[in-house]
Amino acid sequence: MHDTTTLDGLLNRRVALEQPRSGYRVAVDTVFLAAATPALPGDRLLDMGCGVGGAMLALACRVPGITGIGIDIQPALIDLCRRNIARNDFAAGLSAQIADAANLPTGFAGAFDHVIANPPYHDEASHDAPSDIVKKTANTEKSGDLALWISSAATALKPGGIVTLIHRADRRTDILAVLAHSFGDVEILPLLTKPDTPAKRIILCARKGGPSAVRENKGVTLHAADGRYTAEADSVLRDAMPLQCMHPRIPE
Repeated sequence: MHDTTTLDGLLNRRVALEQPRSGYRVAVDTVFLAAATPALPGDRLLDMGCGVGGAMLALACRVPGITGIGIDIQPALIDLCRRNIARNDFAAGLSAQIADAANLPTGFAGAFDHVIANPPYHDEASHDAPSDIVKKTANTEKSGDLALWISSAATALKPGGIVTLIHRADRRTDILAVLAHSFGDVEILPLLTKPDTPAKRIILCARKGGPSAVRENKGVTLHAADGRYTAEADSVLRDAMPLQCMHPRIPE
């Protein structure tokens, strides 16, 4: 660990995670993305825009025996991701490499059972971008990025494979329109900050080549009225409980 990083824990410190001291930091979204991914032991995972590896490490902690690759265009984050894989014994089946989610490496086509992603979601034209270049790159969406990321997910997945995304709730229509090109059997899980408030984030699970159907599940409320995490949210964040968004892929 260096002066510019901190060593933190996810899932009640089941996952050890080194990350930048300032700027890009793993948030609650990361853990909920992993919790909503319906992976089974032995499945192969691609984490697009993996950052320091928080989501795929949280998933590997919950689902023993998964293998996978995390990719990110930022070398500093990939370096941290590799160190995080090495420091967590359950992550032996994971690796990380520098690559662009919008332009996947040769050999990725049809290689994965699951793709997970927390794509950049702040519009470059209207968002007041952070000064930290690592955080800016991770969070700022350029025109056409969403379509490119979802197209890459479709390319990387096996038939019947599942993409799991977390994104802004106000982009629901845009995301569904892009998913419709290659995916069906879409399930949406809203994440509500407090009771009786509109969702700010949604998780979407979609099956490659699935039937044309969209189902919206009952939302998960993160905080009670007093500001504390709800029992359901706490079970995800501390106890590594899954969120039932979609039935797992049927093995071939």
